[in-house]
Amino acid sequence: MTLADFPQLRALPVREKLLIVDEIWASMAGAELAVSEQEKYELDERWAQFESDPSWALTLEEFQSCINARRA
Repeated sequence: MTLADFPQLRALPVREKLLIVDEIWASMAGAELAVSEQEKYELDERWAQFESDPSWALTLEEFQSCINARRA
């Protein structure tokens, strides 16, 4: 399902789209999202890597710089 499936929504101004997004987000409050065994394994591996050598992790400033560079 994509926004293209809803031409009326697609035509709305950004502000109104954001209100709808907020309503959708609020409707999911408290909902549980299942995490697969593969995802759990990947998270455990990444955490173990961080614990063994935290120097490879980005600082908040480095992370923000990467995000901002992709936006440019």
